[in-house]
Amino acid sequence: MKQFNLTRSRLAQAITVVLSAAVLTPVNAQQAEKEIEVIEVTGIRSSLVKSVDIKRNANGVVDAITAEDIGKFPDGNLAESLQRISGVSIDRSNGEGAKITVRGMGPEFNMVTLNGRQMPTVGGRAFDFSNIATDAVSAVEVYKTAKAGLPTGGIGATVNMMTARPLNDPGFKAVISGKAVHETSVKDEGSKYTPEISGLITNTFADNKLGVLLSASYQDRDNTEESAAVDQWYPIMAPTDNVNNSNQRADGT
Repeated sequence: MKQFNLTRSRLAQAITVVLSAAVLTPVNAQQAEKEIEVIEVTGIRSSLVKSVDIKRNANGVVDAITAEDIGKFPDGNLAESLQRISGVSIDRSNGEGAKITVRGMGPEFNMVTLNGRQMPTVGGRAFDFSNIATDAVSAVEVYKTAKAGLPTGGIGATVNMMTARPLNDPGFKAVISGKAVHETSVKDEGSKYTPEISGLITNTFADNKLGVLLSASYQDRDNTEESAAVDQWYPIMAPTDNVNNSNQRADGT
């Protein structure tokens, strides 16, 4: 019997390697798909990224502040959050932020809207931001330039407050918070410690095509205000006759 020794050529070895790699490729692809992880950024970094995206994609000069998560706005007062934006300063009432001034224009020269609708004011055109609970607000946009889609009337700026929407964050979520405020101005009547309670509940249905969101807040505060005012006053002018007599005596007549 004759024995034959088969020797592989370089071409045969190369073809064998290619065929084996083609067979193993689908398996490796399936394993890679299983090993892919989704990285979701939340918290302060997520809110900063959203703010930058709003500013980048806007037509005009726009600044924005967004909440870290549902019911988590940077401050407990919207005006105090807005003062973080360049060119925005605030007016305080009883130590709490109330009204804003943008680029030197007073509060009465700013237009304030809620989801694009103009907000009513009391005792003038300036809006008091302390009347809005921050738990239901997801973002605040400050438009420093005019835009066709915004209501007219904001000379300094147009401030649009955006409430939380259930379809933007699908699923069931609920937030409740409570705190007590120590008011040092109370002296005689009233309580120095007053409650603040707020809550928000949201849920989506029909494969996240229908959503419902409910928000409520309660705040009761006792405080004492002290003020001093001076009414209009007029100087008492000397009688004309006395002036003439003094002139006559000076002349020696």
